[in-house]
Order: sequence, then C-alpha cells, then structure tokens
Amino acid sequence: MKISYDKEADALNIVLKTGQVDKTVEISSEIFLDLDKKGNPLYLEIIGASEKTGKKDFGKITIGKKLISLPAFA
Repeated sequence: MKISYDKEADALNIVLKTGQVDKTVEISSEIFLDLDKKGNPLYLEIIGASEKTGKKDFGKITIGKKLISLPAFA
C-alpha cells in the first residue's frame, strides 16, 4: 500500500494494488475507487480530504499505532 497527499488538490491518494483501471466508482461525494476488470479495488482518492477528516496537515498520519510520513505533492 502506498499513501500520498496532493496539497494543491487537497487529495489523499491510496494505492491498494497496482494494475490497469477498468472503471472508477464514486462511492461517496468526492471519494473515488478505481477497479480492475475483475472488480478488485486498486486506487482510492479522497478529494477535499482535510474537510472530510478535519485534519489540516497530512505530512504525517497514524495508521493503527504507527506514525507514517506521507510524501506531499504540490
């Protein structure tokens, strides 16, 4: 899994598995899930991430008990 944050778009991007995208599904307002031909999830994108999570800085996030630094793209 790879997680990154695009400051300019305020978008949190999560790569679950690499592959060729067959279709993109909007699972909620501004939350998109890319699927392969078999329906397996590949990529998750959350637009307006700071508004949706209440988090202003995505430089570091906590997953479970582990603090992770995210690469930022601007």
